Amino acid sequence: MISADWPFRALVRAQLLEEGFQVRAFESLEAALATLMHGSEQPRLTILDMQGIEAEARVVSDLRQLTREAPLILCGGPSSQAELRLQGLLPARVMQRPFRVEDLVNEVRGLRMWT
Repeated sequence: MISADWPFRALVRAQLLEEGFQVRAFESLEAALATLMHGSEQPRLTILDMQGIEAEARVVSDLRQLTREAPLILCGGPSSQAELRLQGLLPARVMQRPFRVEDLVNEVRGLRMWT
């Protein structure tokens, strides 16, 4: 999970851990990319919260390559999603704000059967 918003990141992480998922949380795309480049375990799913993160499509493309195309749940507004779609980086799911933590956890559960 990648989110600059630490309360959101903490709440989602806590709920996913409670559900039995293993979760690694990062406050920036750069931190996540650095960890992945150093050969860490590959995620089976990526959650990217675009709020507060200036993400160029190139950086998200790097993330997708390093996660070996693991399903991506994108949380954010229409403008951030439009930029990524123009670059052909279609997420598995898009969560438009506002949504509840429970809604995001339900999306993760739904994608779990496909990972």
